[in-house]
Amino acid sequence: MKTDHNYRPDIDGLRAIAVLAVVLYHAFPNALPGGFVGVDIFFVISGYLITKLILQELQSGSFKISNFYLRRAKRIFPALIVVLIAVIGLGWLILTPEEYKRLGVPIAGGAGFLANFVFWKESGYFDISADSKPLLHLWSLGIEEQFYVVWPLFLVWISRRRRSHSIKFFFGVLLASFVYSVFLVFRDTTAAFYSPIARFWELWIGAALAYVNFVWGAQRLADGLQSPLALLGLTLCFLSLILIDSNSSFPGAWALMPTIGTALIILAGSREAPMLNTKILAARPLVAIGLISYPLYLWHWPLLSFARIMESETPSPEIRIGLVGLSVALAWLTYRFIEIPIRRQTFGRAKKIVLGMSVVLLAVFIAGITIRKMDGLKFRALTKLNGDVSTLTIGKDRANLIQDCGISDDQRKMFQWCVRSNDLPPKFAVLGDSKAEAIFYGLAREAGSAMGGLLIGSVSPPHIDVPKTERQRKNRIAFDNLLTQNSVEVVILANALRTLFAIDKMTGFVNPEIVEINSPEWLQRYSDTIRKLENSGKRVVFLIDNPTFPDPRSCIAGGMTESDFLNQILQRKPNPRCAIDYSDHIEGTSAYRAFVDRLSRAHPKMIIYDPTPLLCDLTQNLCKITYDNKFLYSYSDHYSDYGNSRVGRDLLRMLVERGLIQ
Repeated sequence: MKTDHNYRPDIDGLRAIAVLAVVLYHAFPNALPGGFVGVDIFFVISGYLITKLILQELQSGSFKISNFYLRRAKRIFPALIVVLIAVIGLGWLILTPEEYKRLGVPIAGGAGFLANFVFWKESGYFDISADSKPLLHLWSLGIEEQFYVVWPLFLVWISRRRRSHSIKFFFGVLLASFVYSVFLVFRDTTAAFYSPIARFWELWIGAALAYVNFVWGAQRLADGLQSPLALLGLTLCFLSLILIDSNSSFPGAWALMPTIGTALIILAGSREAPMLNTKILAARPLVAIGLISYPLYLWHWPLLSFARIMESETPSPEIRIGLVGLSVALAWLTYRFIEIPIRRQTFGRAKKIVLGMSVVLLAVFIAGITIRKMDGLKFRALTKLNGDVSTLTIGKDRANLIQDCGISDDQRKMFQWCVRSNDLPPKFAVLGDSKAEAIFYGLAREAGSAMGGLLIGSVSPPHIDVPKTERQRKNRIAFDNLLTQNSVEVVILANALRTLFAIDKMTGFVNPEIVEINSPEWLQRYSDTIRKLENSGKRVVFLIDNPTFPDPRSCIAGGMTESDFLNQILQRKPNPRCAIDYSDHIEGTSAYRAFVDRLSRAHPKMIIYDPTPLLCDLTQNLCKITYDNKFLYSYSDHYSDYGNSRVGRDLLRMLVERGLIQ
């Protein structure tokens, strides 16, 4: 145990509560819906302790920027290096080239303390689920270290200014960061979560407490109120763990609850600490966990994430409990045999160790970039998997497409996709959402130089009435423009089943409890669109949506190494939902097919194209995510390039044989 008179065991106890909340949330999200706010508790603690130390050294005249960063490196580098190297090794043994390639940038971002920017940039339509990102948790370390790049310099600067001016500036910047966070959370939740500017105020609250104590001795404000303040603070922290969840507009104003609560607990323990601080938070079990909170935070998430990848679904409760226990053991070993020996080194020795660790971190950074640049090191053994993982791709020839679809330059920016396959006048057009994009790559590839095609998306059949929203206007522009393109002979409508009907997220089948809500409106919109297209001399093809499976990456099974022993230990298990009975698929989508049938009866000239026989083995009554050892899908339930070529080739053949395309 530490002997420093400034040491407060209750703060280590508070650290324990924070890290246990995060670990519990990650292992069992439903058990503690707001467990992720443990990170915000950490921010306040960190801001308080670091600022208090800097201010003390500034007062005594012993503060040096170089010494500050040296101490910071001794604290942060050792455990981080160990975990990053472990993740590189586990990724080599477990991940496919595409997954390993995707991990490369987060490895570099973690080593460079830029993980928050990496995941901020990564978020979006093609983003993978959070539990498949082994280094996602390093976003918070990025925020913290970015804060400490500028914070000591800021404190040095304000220490040389008049106190009245420095106080105004200090709290003015805090308020600006908070207001920005509140503003941003309603405009861009992802930016508010990862932006350092929108998060700095949380560390600033801890820093403000240290600053006020230093300037005014504000711990006296707590005289006689220590117990109520501590109780109120702990209550706010626990309420935040229960009331806040993933649907909350967080951080924003919601983050005040855990941050103010943490500040009150720290304030209450600053002087004549109450029983809650001295007996509960300072209890040995909590302090012991608090001491290993940093390595525990680093270890737990990669283990849970890799387990999720290997199990192809959420691991069983027993596995998750075991992994939490393993995380605690690894955290203690890291603390006892790596962190403590490095912290105890003399100043001169510590400088050499930090220099060495900096070189290692640079090597890890380079390794991450190399993994990315070398496409996930494809030379690794891949023959013992259940499918050719190189086929888990879509749009590899996207760069060959021409950025034009006949829509004016001013209007084109409204559309997610507005492309042509080549310079020839387009004979077919594909309109729809992301499903339209997925099939268009195959059509363009299979048509080659024989004919031209175009894609407009993301759109759906427009409303009958005058457009009232930008999306409605966009839909109308797309379809009206297509009516004027005389070279287009066939229009393929390709929209996801889930745009028409609510589906069960587990099965992909139409939710029987929510079937007919939107059907009449959609039937009218499709009918009006089809009628206008046919009246203009174009033939319409309705592309029936493909079966819905889990994300294909969760369907990879088998071993990634040539070692049977390692493959037994680190084997990726097949996801049972990656294969379904064909009859179950037909029954589960019967409402959708009935909708298409009504549309077909209303428009006899319309062609209904059903790719299901190409995607399923009807003789075996089985639909799988692979065919001939190749993946039919790439991300979510969208075709891979192998799948869209297989379907596109057959669809084009049918159009030519029927004389629909000359």
